[in-house]
Amino acid sequence: MKPKPYPRPDPATGVKSRFARLVPGKDAAGNAVTNEVLSAVIPDLPETRFNYDATAGTASYDIKPGPDGKAVTRKGSRIHPYIPSDDIVELVRLAQILQRPILIKGEPGSGKTQLAKAVAYEWYGDDYKSHFFEWYVKSTSKAVDGLYTFDHISRLRNAQLQKESGAGDEEVITKYRHFGPMGLAFLTSTEDAPSILLIDEIDKADIDFPNDLLLELDEKRFAIPETGESIDTRYPPLIFITSNDEKELPEAFLRRCLFMYIQFPGEGQLKEIIRAHIPGLMEEHNALVTLATKDNEPKQLTTFLDLAIKRFYALREEIRKDPNDNKRVSTSEMLDWLQAYNYDLGNPQEPKSTALSEWITAFSKAREEGMTEEFVKKGTDTLPFYYQAILKTQSAVTRREQLLPKEKP
Repeated sequence: MKPKPYPRPDPATGVKSRFARLVPGKDAAGNAVTNEVLSAVIPDLPETRFNYDATAGTASYDIKPGPDGKAVTRKGSRIHPYIPSDDIVELVRLAQILQRPILIKGEPGSGKTQLAKAVAYEWYGDDYKSHFFEWYVKSTSKAVDGLYTFDHISRLRNAQLQKESGAGDEEVITKYRHFGPMGLAFLTSTEDAPSILLIDEIDKADIDFPNDLLLELDEKRFAIPETGESIDTRYPPLIFITSNDEKELPEAFLRRCLFMYIQFPGEGQLKEIIRAHIPGLMEEHNALVTLATKDNEPKQLTTFLDLAIKRFYALREEIRKDPNDNKRVSTSEMLDWLQAYNYDLGNPQEPKSTALSEWITAFSKAREEGMTEEFVKKGTDTLPFYYQAILKTQSAVTRREQLLPKEKP
């Protein structure tokens, strides 16, 4: 089976991602250029009908046409672009060649779950849900739940009613069987359109849970004893499995997986993520900042966003080194932090605390007249509002309260 390219298998001219749009701009010399900008999308999901062929052991989601013959659609949830590293792009290709699942570890909030959905959208666009299946593991989850469920209670009740009524018709037993996300991924995956399965936070389940999936991961098949059905996929789906490393996974399970640990992004990749998740921040609310220098040293310039990112890295390191705090600050907290800045800078008239209002009001003036490192430091060091986006443990909040200046009586 030939691997399907990622990010996008059939990009439009000049665009390498379904999340991309072409925006006119200017280069450093002032020449007109067209830039490719990644941004979140809200897909138009087509209404579909599930068709299962029991003889062939396959299934598909067929688009339902409306009265005019066109697909009936509804707005889906927002999907943010994923900024993959070269290693991740290569891993997606390798997983298809070797037909092995990808085990992704990383700090909470590092984008492990988002990757699978982004791949599905890159491959299938608005119809991605017909090919993408999510299995959110809980502490009570059993391996069979992802394959199928069988309503034994309804089956028993109806059999009793049938017996009492004297009805002799043979019952269709498969109506009590419902396929789970893994079962659906096996059924719908084809050579030209492989399905994508996300098994999210596998370490939440019992220690035996991963071992109970070994046969299915190895041979891509499973049986349903209640109905006598046997599901065997010829073209395996692409499987993503995420773990927060809350508990160790069995060696036998690990041997069957390809592995990727998602690191906290570097500054360049982080800026791409910020641009994609918070449109306008880098264009509208960024500003040149004059760095503090010693006498006779040449003036140095940076940007507000560069200093904010630098401060966030420092905060992240402070929290990591605190022996009383097990909180791991990751990309999602960075985005929350900057989302708050972006909103307040764009809505200066909304009621806020006095300190925050004064800083926001002064920001526009400082941007026009010249922003200093000291001014930015005040905004990233002493404004308590923004810190609530990242200080999500009792230890961190208590420490922050101790650092805040005390109000005068």
